[in-house]
Amino acid sequence: MEIAEINDKKIWEDFLLECKEKTFLQSWNWGEFNEIIGRKSWRLGIYSNNKMIAVVLVSKIGARRSTFLFVSHGPVITDSLSIEEKKEVLKLLLSHLLKIAKEEKAVFIRISPILLRNNENIKLFRDLKFINAPIHMHPETTWELDISKSEEDILTNMRKTTRYLIRQAEKILI
Repeated sequence: MEIAEINDKKIWEDFLLECKEKTFLQSWNWGEFNEIIGRKSWRLGIYSNNKMIAVVLVSKIGARRSTFLFVSHGPVITDSLSIEEKKEVLKLLLSHLLKIAKEEKAVFIRISPILLRNNENIKLFRDLKFINAPIHMHPETTWELDISKSEEDILTNMRKTTRYLIRQAEKILI
């Protein structure tokens, strides 16, 4: 396995389209946004036998007390990898991130994966010496809403109280 910086938006986005588990926080445009607000970013691809198997967007965060590297909802790993292959991806990524952290004088590395919180994934990160963060950067629990449906279908599938509150808010805005 090897790791390389990705400078082509199409390569990045095409890989993400093939992956089931991803969010906008690993999109090319999120990296662009981070750079606009002054955060240094790295877009890294992990390859096995010249085939991309993972991507990761890394941002340098300057906080009051320290600087750190942040991987938000990543890395995004192809769905076909075994747990052992995922572990190898994470080992390689961690090794690379430690080098970046040293160069950038970052105090720690924070990774917020969107993996299921099951025993297998918990063990995976513990084996790599990660510890739970004392606070969350993003909501720990999120809900996804399929917005490809019509507005009426979306409202119909909501609780009656939620529908009522949305309609009340619409009246205020009009």
